[in-house]
Amino acid sequence: MISIAAKRISALVLTLALLVTSAFSLSISAGAATYTPRLTAPESNNVYYYNSNYNVFQKYGYGLPNCTAYAYGRAYEILNSTPKLSWNGAGQWYGYNQQNNYYKYGSTPKLGAIACWCYGGGGHVAVVEKIENGTITLSNSEWGGRTFYLTTCKTTDKNYGGNSWWTFQGFIYLLDSATPVNPTTYNTGIYRTNVDDYLNLRAKAGTGNTSLAKIPDNVKITVTNVYTETSTGMVWGYTTYNGKTGWVSLDYCVYVSALPTTAPTTVKPTTAPTTAAPTTTVPPTTAAPTTTVPVTEPTEEKTTGPIYEDPVVQTEPSETEPSEDATAEFIGLGKGDINADGEINVKDATLIQRYVAYIEELTVEQMEWADFDFDGFVTVSDVTEMQKFLSGYNC
Repeated sequence: MISIAAKRISALVLTLALLVTSAFSLSISAGAATYTPRLTAPESNNVYYYNSNYNVFQKYGYGLPNCTAYAYGRAYEILNSTPKLSWNGAGQWYGYNQQNNYYKYGSTPKLGAIACWCYGGGGHVAVVEKIENGTITLSNSEWGGRTFYLTTCKTTDKNYGGNSWWTFQGFIYLLDSATPVNPTTYNTGIYRTNVDDYLNLRAKAGTGNTSLAKIPDNVKITVTNVYTETSTGMVWGYTTYNGKTGWVSLDYCVYVSALPTTAPTTVKPTTAPTTAAPTTTVPPTTAAPTTTVPVTEPTEEKTTGPIYEDPVVQTEPSETEPSEDATAEFIGLGKGDINADGEINVKDATLIQRYVAYIEELTVEQMEWADFDFDGFVTVSDVTEMQKFLSGYNC
């Protein structure tokens, strides 16, 4: 017969076992990966959050505290690879992923998912760290405020702990597809621009490079080279528009067809040697043509150059050199410092307002600096974001 004391000891052992099991459940299998929640702030030496080579928001001056910088770093930490998430404001993250189909998405909370909200002129993103006993724990950061903090809500809360004036958009499921899937295979060929306004033709591949021209929507372009940025995963196409040659983001283009098969027409002139053969009976006349044959060699060498950067230099050296010199002469703080006076203040916001109101024109460099919300356009949204920045308020 088992004594009451023995029963109590057995019950205590069982309780301890359950507690241990619960503790270990924090690192559980989520999809194909083991998920470890982040319940404390990242250390200052954590490269995912504080190193500009990893965190694009840190690189462009929007590092912690900032909800987008934190969520981007957390996603990098979870995936251990560059996340294919929006570089824009938090309110655009869900729609950006939905449009590009990089990760699965939906309205059900899952571990490691990014929760997305939007509201007038802004938004917020956070990361689902725990789901236990009907309670969800999310990790957050806020612009100009707390670097790291946790929030909790019930699984029945359809706004998932967001403020009453926020609209919950959905979750981006990082771990349902640990390797971001781009449904399009990018090759050289004919593309059609697919944008709301215009697409930048840049001097080099990368959103931080000088814009040479703005290509409207639904314009066909010929892409002769393709380059993928290793740091962002963005795919760029080398093309020409209105006499200017540069790179466009193929994420904002639709593939139409392969390049025209005009190569055979350029090969036919190589039949010239067959006509040259009979003329070998006259040495003086055949000698001159043979000296012109090597001219074709340099043109062949040009086409075998590296995909990235070299085509820009080879095709239009006179245009690319001035653009590179111009970027070297940029002064001021860059993004946000429209008048390049070394400060971001109300004068810069006023310049954007005057441009939006068609009162004042901006240079190409100023257009880059005025794109304060990183959406590729200069609109009243940039004025709003800058005003929030100046007042110390954001997500």
